[in-house]
Amino acid sequence: MQERNYITVSELNFYLSRIIDAEELLHNMYLLGEVSGCSIHKGNLYCTLKDENAQIGIVCFAVDKTYVPENGEQVLMYGTPTYYQKTGKISFIARRIEPFGKGRLHLELELLKKRLLEEGIFNDAHKTPAPAYTKNLCVVTSLEGAVIQDIYSTIRRYNQLINICIVNVSVQGKSAESEIIKGLELADKGGFDTVILARGGGSFEDLMPFNSEGVVRAIYRMDTYIISAVGHETDVTLCDLVADARALTPTAGAEMVAFDTVQMINDIISQISVAGRKLENKIKTKQLIATDLTRKSTYLIGNKLSDMQSRVNNSLNKGQLTIQNLVAKGDNKIDVLLNKLEALNPLRILKSGYFKMEKEGKSITNTNMLAVGDNVTLYASDGKIKATINEIE
Repeated sequence: MQERNYITVSELNFYLSRIIDAEELLHNMYLLGEVSGCSIHKGNLYCTLKDENAQIGIVCFAVDKTYVPENGEQVLMYGTPTYYQKTGKISFIARRIEPFGKGRLHLELELLKKRLLEEGIFNDAHKTPAPAYTKNLCVVTSLEGAVIQDIYSTIRRYNQLINICIVNVSVQGKSAESEIIKGLELADKGGFDTVILARGGGSFEDLMPFNSEGVVRAIYRMDTYIISAVGHETDVTLCDLVADARALTPTAGAEMVAFDTVQMINDIISQISVAGRKLENKIKTKQLIATDLTRKSTYLIGNKLSDMQSRVNNSLNKGQLTIQNLVAKGDNKIDVLLNKLEALNPLRILKSGYFKMEKEGKSITNTNMLAVGDNVTLYASDGKIKATINEIE
């Protein structure tokens, strides 16, 4: 029997599968690459992981239990390679997926943003209203870049009144976060009307200090109105969300506080002129109303005085007639009384020949009041007589 000097495909694939399965270094390893061709079928992820020189097929069962990558994203996949004997194809069975580099930073940023959002850090209720006019401004930024020059020239183009103070901090690098926090705390204690936190555009990694939790909480604690002017229009940082206002660029931040003094003076003059015209019109209107009221009042008072004079005259006439009637009635009553008094006058009786007798100052009205020998006084109409009682009958 001729000795066999070949192996079958099945045998080769079996040997290769055994070799891969036996290699401990290939078990539970991290594989780095860029994801492409992602698809999810029945909850399982199928994609290709590649670098500059090679690629390998990926299978991740129950992908909803781990991070789901997007095409073009660089990730770390934790798992084990496997050799499928039937097709002679090597695949990598991923049990866990993690973002790597920028992707990992994006994931961490999203998780931080979600946590701060749930905490209420970004709520408008915590934000300070903008001052009507900023007279004292503090800019927290780096003196090395063009940002501060842009802010300064923009403000001075409108007015020379705003006092501009600068707190110099690093805006990228390892020390940037701590320096920005200290700079914000210093600015908040300075009694400024407005604070601008500013830096120019940069990469995602360059802007990470403005996405740090420490800087976000430092802004949240501030009592001073603060504008976040970080990066370009497309760059949205966590500082933009927590600040009282967001400017698309540092120059736009300067525009927000740089009120035009010439225009303000013109507006004030215009408002004074409008107010003067309104006041003049009101005075004229009031004068017309006062004139009309005076005319009406004079007419009404004249009519009322005439009517009152007529009433007074009528009352006087009626009173005079009443008094005359009362006087006439009084005269008649007096005459009657006088006649009665005249009839009762004792002198009249005495003139008729009668005398009035008194004893010791008391009038004698009957003989029982007298005794023989009593001294009495008799009063006549023309005099009196002293007498002694000699006999009583």
